[in-house]
Amino acid sequence: MKFTFKPLSTLMLALCLSLGLFIPITGAIAAIKADLNTATLEQLEAVKGIGHDTAQNILDYKKEHGNFGTMNDLEAVSGVGKVRLEALNEAFMVESSKKDEK
Repeated sequence: MKFTFKPLSTLMLALCLSLGLFIPITGAIAAIKADLNTATLEQLEAVKGIGHDTAQNILDYKKEHGNFGTMNDLEAVSGVGKVRLEALNEAFMVESSKKDEK
């Protein structure tokens, strides 16, 4: 009896191709960032290292001073230091500017 690997190699090829197509798509979805100026308390709290108090401080600051012009404007918020700013930079971007309404 002669055993061939043809069916197995076809299955492996199909599996490799499907994984190769799936991984870039999920990476692109994960790379989408939310706008900091429209973020909710829940979205801010979902960022690792950002608790309820810091998230609320961000929203309070935005309410008092208007929209953030850049992500670096977060440094003026109580409780946001270098480490938290880096975490927030991974999850958010500033799409709308300070010129927008409060």
